[in-house]
Amino acid sequence: MSRTPARRRWIADRPIGVKIGIVVGALAVVATGTSTLAVTHLEALAADQRTIYEENLEPLTALAGIQRANAGYRQRMLEYAVADQPRRIEMLPEFDEKLADQQAALDDYAPFVVDSAAMAAFDAAVEGMIASTETQLVPAADAGDLVTFNQVFQTVSRPTIGDAAQALEDEAAAQSAQADQRNRESAAEADSARTLIIASLVAGLLVTVGLAFWIIRRMLATVRSVQASVQAMAEGDLTVAPDVRDRDEIGEMASALIAAQGALREVMAGVVGAADAVAASSEELSASSAQISASAEETSAQSGVVSGAAEEVSRSVQTVAAGAEQMGASIREIASNAAEASQVAARAVTAAETTSA
Repeated sequence: MSRTPARRRWIADRPIGVKIGIVVGALAVVATGTSTLAVTHLEALAADQRTIYEENLEPLTALAGIQRANAGYRQRMLEYAVADQPRRIEMLPEFDEKLADQQAALDDYAPFVVDSAAMAAFDAAVEGMIASTETQLVPAADAGDLVTFNQVFQTVSRPTIGDAAQALEDEAAAQSAQADQRNRESAAEADSARTLIIASLVAGLLVTVGLAFWIIRRMLATVRSVQASVQAMAEGDLTVAPDVRDRDEIGEMASALIAAQGALREVMAGVVGAADAVAASSEELSASSAQISASAEETSAQSGVVSGAAEEVSRSVQTVAAGAEQMGASIREIASNAAEASQVAARAVTAAETTSA
């Protein structure tokens, strides 16, 4: 059971050219087989026709030769009674010639005898006819006794002539019956050959057409599957894969389409991922922009505050500068006073030392 699917699988996986070649080869085998069968049976029919001709028609011709020779003998037997003496002298060798012709025809016909009993009856009748002619009819005619001649002919010779003629008719009927039987057999063989040839041709065509239909159906199934897959791709659906049944050119095309769909799905998945990342980055950028905008507004506000503070600091610095100048003047005055105090102290020390001395 496993060999048949394996054979089908082997055929299904062949290239398209090989499949077409298989179908054409099957047709060639059918044509060759049918032609060979027809030629064989035609040769058999031709052989049967030759047999009928050689063993039935030609023997009938030989049988007709026997009848002609016997009729010639009978003719001379009757003529002898009324012939004159010179003619009778000429006729005596003619009796022997006709008997020799009859015997030669019998020898030629011997291989084709169908009714041996009829031919035996013919031989016996001929022997009786010859005996009555040689021993009774010729002597009565030579004596001029036509009454005796007629009496012997009617009572002895004529029955033997009738028996001989009947025997030949029986043999001819047997030959005709055999020819008819062979003809019917040939007709039956022709009918059988015709039936066999037609049956072989029909069976071969059915097998060939079935094989072609099976191959075409598998090819069309794959083509329709590829068509549906491509149509789905045109509509944006990359999940409809073609049905790969065979490993021929169409099957390889379907396999390549499946691989292309897989690669395209991977590309689209990468594109979708990148788009998602860009969308997320866009959202983050939008949030950052909003935050930067808020920060800018806050910075602007703070810049105003800082500007006011800077002005106040500037005024304070100016105030401090004025105080510093005033303080410098005070310090200079204090320093001057300190110098003076130092001089006073020096003088006091000098005075004290003087006093102590």
